[in-house]
Amino acid sequence: MGEEARHALLAVVHGADPDEVGAEVPDLDVLTLDEPEGTFVLRLEVEAADRTAAGEAALGLARRAFAAAGFEESAVAVGMPVVTGIDVG
Repeated sequence: MGEEARHALLAVVHGADPDEVGAEVPDLDVLTLDEPEGTFVLRLEVEAADRTAAGEAALGLARRAFAAAGFEESAVAVGMPVVTGIDVG
């Protein structure tokens, strides 16, 4: 993934909340690529009513982000999302 595509992808996932644009969790990369293996991990924060809705929202956001980076949907195999935390506050 080139720098321009990476920038476009991150612009989609960072631009969701105007109060949080550009905010990142310290010591946690939003996008981790394993170029030789052709795999990635995309860490997202979404708002949803439950775990199922959170997974669906994350998948939708990931697909939009990769589309913005110039990847056709068929070129990016997206696995099942893993919900690692729920903030009920």
